[in-house]
Amino acid sequence: MKGEAGSMLPNRKSKLEGHIWGSMRRTAFILGSGLLLLVAFWNSVTWHLQRFWGASGYFWQAQWERLLSTFEGEEWILFILGWPDLASSWDRNKTVNS
Repeated sequence: MKGEAGSMLPNRKSKLEGHIWGSMRRTAFILGSGLLLLVAFWNSVTWHLQRFWGASGYFWQAQWERLLSTFEGEEWILFILGWPDLASSWDRNKTVNS
């Protein structure tokens, strides 16, 4: 009786390992497929919106260049001036949600 119980353990262990690997494979397939579909959808939406709005990418680049030329190309000034504004918006959201 002891010999039979000992011989069943490796069989159950390999079956369990097969089940775990199968589950991991299915999970990776589902997540990978979902990620691929999400990225394809996002690229498609972006493409359609850029066609609808025209040169939207150029618009934001032009705004950045205008802001940068206002500060004469000194990006560190934008960093120093922008950080308190960003921090205050975080603080404002924190107090509203609390």
